[in-house]
Amino acid sequence: MKRNVCVAVLVAVLLGCAQTSKIQRYVDGSMGHIFPKDYTSALVSFEGVGERYTPTYQDIKKAEEILNEQLEGINVPLAEQGMRGCPVIHKNLHRYGRQYVGYIDNEGNRVVWLNFIIKKDKESLKNLDKEVVVVLDGCSQYWNVKVNLDKSELFDLRVNGIA
Repeated sequence: MKRNVCVAVLVAVLLGCAQTSKIQRYVDGSMGHIFPKDYTSALVSFEGVGERYTPTYQDIKKAEEILNEQLEGINVPLAEQGMRGCPVIHKNLHRYGRQYVGYIDNEGNRVVWLNFIIKKDKESLKNLDKEVVVVLDGCSQYWNVKVNLDKSELFDLRVNGIA
């Protein structure tokens, strides 16, 4: 009996460790994935990066709070939004899945890059935990922004264009 319990505990621990590189989380009801610091991609690079880090759940909660407070203010031109089925992003945050990539900038600030994918794109959402989703065009159904956690600042908003 003791042996079976030990084996069950060992299997549970091993399965838990095997999944640490793929953390699927839900933040305020929105599907999101946090990429670990050792994740690399030729599709995504950041200027001014000192080093990568893995954001914590608390970091993501703070990033989402800053996003909710500041997005409407930096989304002034409403680029590629409000026409032809392209949502106004600050009014429709619940309609997006998210990907989170963390890094330390050259000044030592923790920054989280948030990548947004419209939830109706089921095919892209299947890869949410595998690879950073990059879509060309698609208007405001695909966009990203950066959050400086240490300065509580939202910046570098990029909304896809329409082809």
